[in-house]
Formats: sequence, structure tokens, C-alpha cells
Amino acid sequence: MALTFADLPLRKETIAALAEHGFTSPFPIQEQVMPIALADGDVIGQAKTGTGKTLAFGIPVIERVIAPNDADWKDLANQGDPQVLIVVPTRELCVQVTKDIEELSFNRGIRTLAVYGGRAFEPQIEALQAGVEIVVGTPGRLLDLYRQGQLRLKHVSRVVLDEADEMLDLGFLPDVEKIFT
Repeated sequence: MALTFADLPLRKETIAALAEHGFTSPFPIQEQVMPIALADGDVIGQAKTGTGKTLAFGIPVIERVIAPNDADWKDLANQGDPQVLIVVPTRELCVQVTKDIEELSFNRGIRTLAVYGGRAFEPQIEALQAGVEIVVGTPGRLLDLYRQGQLRLKHVSRVVLDEADEMLDLGFLPDVEKIFT
């Protein structure tokens, strides 16, 4: 019998959102990665485009976020500070990952923000000031917002480097290192 998302230790809201988007069973990369990531383990995954890598890291991230609609929210000292940082190499991937995360987390009230260059700072700063749980961004824009004091990373408990090999190929290693130092 094939493993389904309902067989995994996921919130009912996540299972419902997955089903609403036509996902009932994990792809191989998800089946391999998710038990480790859901147990708060570190993971390095590699798979071809279209094999479900975004959900392989996205589902565990969503599961661990304390959202405004959650009972634990009232006890959270850092309400509105990002809890998750997802670093991506391109604005196109930033938009796509943000969309995928939003589709699975909408019913929990998780606020996700895409930050990337080529668009005005002001809307991104306003969203950060209003509060977000997940930030998805390109290295340059993340670094700019951090240097301006607009992006607070003190309470980030989970970090994802999506397409890390491409970030290295594009020369983003110095920016990524600066973000984490």
C-alpha cells in the first residue's frame, strides 16, 4: 500500500490543502526527505525539476511555523518576526516558491513574503513591519533588507537554501555567507 500524506504526522489543515491541490501521496523525494525534516533533522536533497522538491521542504516548514491562527501564537514572544528563511537564486523561483508555500498554508493564516530585486523596497518593508512568518528571497535583496535593519533574523529557526548549487554557480556564496554571519 502506497504512503499517503494522511499517513504522515501532518496537521489536518496541511493535508486538506494538499488534497485541494490534487496531492494525496508524496513523490519519492518527499517520501525520503519529509520524515527527517519533520523530525527537525538537516537535509540535503537533490532531484530533477518537477519532482516535488519545493513541497519536500515546504511541508515541513509549514508544519513547524507558529501561525497567527494557532493556539500557541499568544505565547510567542516574537510575533511577526520571520520564523523561516528560504533563500533562492532567482526572482522567478522566489515567486514560484512563495506561491507554492501560500497555497499550502493559507488556511492557517501563515504570512509569506517574497523579497527580490527589481521591485520597490517599500511594499516589502511594509509587509515585514506588519509581520510575516516565512520570508522567501534572493540573496541580494535579503542582504539589503537586513543591512537596512528591516529584516530581523534573530528568531529564524529554519533555513532553506533552495537550488544551492545554482546560487554557488551564480556567485551568491559571499552574499549567503553575509546573511548568516
